[in-house]
Amino acid sequence: MSELFTHSKFETEKEFTTSDNSRVDLAILKNENPFMAVEFEGSYKWMRSRVLYDAIKADREGFPSLAVVYPFKQRGLKNCWIFDFIENELDAEVKIIHPDEVPDLRQIFHGD
Repeated sequence: MSELFTHSKFETEKEFTTSDNSRVDLAILKNENPFMAVEFEGSYKWMRSRVLYDAIKADREGFPSLAVVYPFKQRGLKNCWIFDFIENELDAEVKIIHPDEVPDLRQIFHGD
């Protein structure tokens, strides 16, 4: 994943600790500022709660984008109220992506 952001203005940090001592699986910093948080979720249990918690962590630390890498079908996440809440109440764009989509991560979020 970090090889997608090899330009000198990007830095990646695994298990990034936020200012409130939460942990982000992978933080992508641009010019030392929060750029994208990436969380890897390997369980379908409580997924809505996990996505909401991940979005809150990203928002509180100033990450404008959150990618949740999730290997399962998204049936339980489709048409879910948490995405409306995140869009209206938090300042973070959230996308659920399959591991096969990771190479397209920059394109998915930013069209780069």
